Amino acid sequence: MYNLLQRLSGITSFAMSVLMALAVVISVITPLIPSSPTHQVTLHNVQTTSGRLMDPYDKTSKSAEYARLTFDVDADLSSMFNWNTKLLFAYITADYDSPNFDTNRVVIWDRIIRNKRQAKLRLRKHHNKYSFRNYALTFDGIERANLTLHINPVPYLGLMYDKPMLSIPIDIPRAPEPIDKPAKGKRKSSR
Repeated sequence: MYNLLQRLSGITSFAMSVLMALAVVISVITPLIPSSPTHQVTLHNVQTTSGRLMDPYDKTSKSAEYARLTFDVDADLSSMFNWNTKLLFAYITADYDSPNFDTNRVVIWDRIIRNKRQAKLRLRKHHNKYSFRNYALTFDGIERANLTLHINPVPYLGLMYDKPMLSIPIDIPRAPEPIDKPAKGKRKSSR
């Protein structure tokens, strides 16, 4: 009746249809798998300084106000790993409103978590990894911000989604006034 190539074509197209239906089911079911991660972020200190910061990630290095945060992170994200989780992307943002822009979000720390063993985070007196500065180069008109821990599960198959886990309010202090330096070539008189 049918030759070998027609039978092979029928089996292959049926197998591909079954695989596509299975891929759709997996991508729909994966976000519904329950997980109960534990997490806590504790802020110790916020310092603002003025000046030029030599940041390897920011090539502009203009004179600006920078905030340096000291925080603790305690999190056990191992329950978020399942059969479809390739890795987790954890990051902390500082969200604030400024006079120039309604919403500002600055990533100050991130980590890629590849397995369950790395999913237990215990950071003590950790500083921000990336510089925290306002686009207007000063924190004038900004008193408060929110520190938010986000987790992005990266699946083998399906869509990525952002999961904001925790948000704590912080106060942004004023930077101390810079000390004026004497001009070059002029010495202070000793009299």
